Amino acid sequence: MDRLTAAAAAERADRLGPMLGTFLHRFPIDDPGTDGPLRGTLIGVKDVVAVAGAPSTCQSVVHDASWWADRDATVVARLRAAGAVIVGKTTMAEHALSRPDPDASFPVPRNPWDPHRWTGGSSCGSANGIPAGFFDAGVGTDSNGSIRIPAALCGVTGLKPTQGLLPAAGIRPLARSVETAGPLARTARECARLLAVMADRPAELSRPALADLAGVRVGVPGDLVRYAAALTDDTAAAFDAALDELRAAGAEIVDVPFDEAFPLFAAQLVTMLVEAFEVHGAQFRARWNDYGRPFRWNVALGGVLPAETYLRAQRVRGWGAGVLRSRLRDVDVIATPAWPSAAPRYDDQASLQTISFLPSIWSAVGFPALALPMGADGDGLPLSLQLAAAPGRDFELAAVADVYQRRTGWHEREPKLEVVTDLAGVCSPEVPTDGVDPVRRERLAQAFGELGVPLGEGDLDQVTMTWTKVQALAGVLPELPVDVPPFAATGG
Repeated sequence: MDRLTAAAAAERADRLGPMLGTFLHRFPIDDPGTDGPLRGTLIGVKDVVAVAGAPSTCQSVVHDASWWADRDATVVARLRAAGAVIVGKTTMAEHALSRPDPDASFPVPRNPWDPHRWTGGSSCGSANGIPAGFFDAGVGTDSNGSIRIPAALCGVTGLKPTQGLLPAAGIRPLARSVETAGPLARTARECARLLAVMADRPAELSRPALADLAGVRVGVPGDLVRYAAALTDDTAAAFDAALDELRAAGAEIVDVPFDEAFPLFAAQLVTMLVEAFEVHGAQFRARWNDYGRPFRWNVALGGVLPAETYLRAQRVRGWGAGVLRSRLRDVDVIATPAWPSAAPRYDDQASLQTISFLPSIWSAVGFPALALPMGADGDGLPLSLQLAAAPGRDFELAAVADVYQRRTGWHEREPKLEVVTDLAGVCSPEVPTDGVDPVRRERLAQAFGELGVPLGEGDLDQVTMTWTKVQALAGVLPELPVDVPPFAATGG
């Protein structure tokens, strides 16, 4: 991979960074980096990950400035030791969940392919700074697609590693049992090199590239993708073309069932909300109005989800992981689109509300998954392929993606960036509340009163609307025998 020069990267960041909202803090690039396999690699680090010399705000006024002060997170320290140069702390969705609140004072991260559009979240700046030419690679975190979604919408490659493979020291938690740090870069090969350093697996730096995909079996949940994933026509066509390219490289494409997708989606959502409330509940009671509205309206619900529902979700995760482990004995990777469409506009409320099970299922089971460019829509916006593998097979997964990328040029595309001043405003997060169920609303008011969380009237309406959706999804969780063990991360 050709490295950016420090001078060129700094000039582009000076000129375009404010428009794209990439950085929360920049460091002077006055050191070429120590000798090592990543010498001179310029890296942007998500603001949830500690970097000496700047606070970790998590893009929120609700943060502890003394947390890990003047220390690097373990993954950052390993990157520095390998010669990487940290150029800045990057923007993100508040505390790694949801989307920007237009009333917040933080920079709005924008898509380099069209600054009127969202980057996806939550590792926003770590993704958008790569095609913008501000740095070579990014460090993000992924609890529910937060590396893969911005990689998909910004046209780069993002790798969510096996749960537990990377140390969490120096990374502020959102939902401990589902989140992990991971790399973003232009290519899967570069992501694998970064991961090898971050995971302290030096032998993986010399892994030979695959010549082709002969003998590789790619599983495709055809019915799930065709009938349930809500793909745009452009995404469906790009996915078919990507499968053709994998087949041409020697892979065997086989259909696989995926009946556990929606139960895992539900389990992932329940897990993330409950664990995030455990992290933020005390601050909600003390500083409710200091949190952005999209974040607090979602995470508050974790405080009223029953313990029985959370425990059932953990058994569903364990059951689903077992099913997928068995399935991945017969195929090497499973392929789907990474996201159903291209990036939405910031002034398109309906599109900004889109959620998808496609990235969530792999977070639920802690398996490695990688998003990589597979095409463009009619407006030239990136579309993305997702490949996933069994736990511990992160580097084999990247090797398969590398073969695909050597045969295609989608990862080599670059946006034509110019300074835009009349940017589309970010939609207010409110949704219509005419249909709020008064009984459900009253019950939630009582529940939050017992929790000591001070919802206002407008907050209560919005939370009630969201609660209706969460309850419906939680109802998808199947009844499993009590002897089904809960999920446990393998660590790779």
